[in-house]
Amino acid sequence: MKRDRTIGLEPRDGFDVGRDPQSMSADELEQLGHARVSPLRALRLKCLDCCNGSAQEVRLCRAVDCPGWPFRMGSSPWRRMLDQEERAALLARLAPNDASEPTTARKTGGEIDTSPSDGVRVPGDAPAKSSLTERGDDAGSVA
Repeated sequence: MKRDRTIGLEPRDGFDVGRDPQSMSADELEQLGHARVSPLRALRLKCLDCCNGSAQEVRLCRAVDCPGWPFRMGSSPWRRMLDQEERAALLARLAPNDASEPTTARKTGGEIDTSPSDGVRVPGDAPAKSSLTERGDDAGSVA
């Protein structure tokens, strides 16, 4: 299916230029082939695109002057690691409260389907490592 790229363009001074994505609807963005992803995931996907889909090449990337280079592994190097006490306090705060209204997953014991209903998939879509878990040498690799 060929995408209609014109919905992402607008005329300005006799030339077509890209529209401001914040002025576009989610439906228009999806028609252009964009999926809802976090900014870190978008950077990771761009790195994979630049490295021809090879996660190993992203890991070995030597383009250290690239603005996305520090984020190429799918995590922020600027976020500090939590110590054990902070991690435990955060997990306790985020733990579901049994007195609260049960979610659909807790009511049925099943999983909530988070896949897009329109079939849009993000290449290499894998669950990201939580920053609450201990990281190994791969430091939050997503692919």
